[in-house]
Amino acid sequence: MKLFLSKIINYFYITGQAWQVVWLDIWHEWIGRVMVIINGILWLGSWVMASVLYFLGGSKLLILHYNVHFGIDFIGRPAMIYWLPLGLTVAIALNSFLPLVHYSAPRQLRLVILIGTLLVSTLVNVALGSLLFINFY
Repeated sequence: MKLFLSKIINYFYITGQAWQVVWLDIWHEWIGRVMVIINGILWLGSWVMASVLYFLGGSKLLILHYNVHFGIDFIGRPAMIYWLPLGLTVAIALNSFLPLVHYSAPRQLRLVILIGTLLVSTLVNVALGSLLFINFY
């Protein structure tokens, strides 16, 4: 049992060290640094917008999805608005380990992964901003 536990701890230690090496490699490039900073700002902004929607919603129902062709098609409690930034957090966490898998791949693949994460962050913020606009203006 001790050997098994030691192997698990060793695996997490080695994976953590490899993750740190990959992200330091990305951080040393100015475009990677800029994308990581912008992505962090968008991530924090999504949590702030979700919190604003939650507190402004109070105990009434909120429009959670609006379709141009069909109109309002999803209404729910204000606490359900936190699913969007939570999904963004999961996407960022999963995409933070993708460069580790593709470390031997060229630099462009790692930047494409960062651009994809940045696109998801932007779309979540656009969705939250439009929900804020639809519900309260």
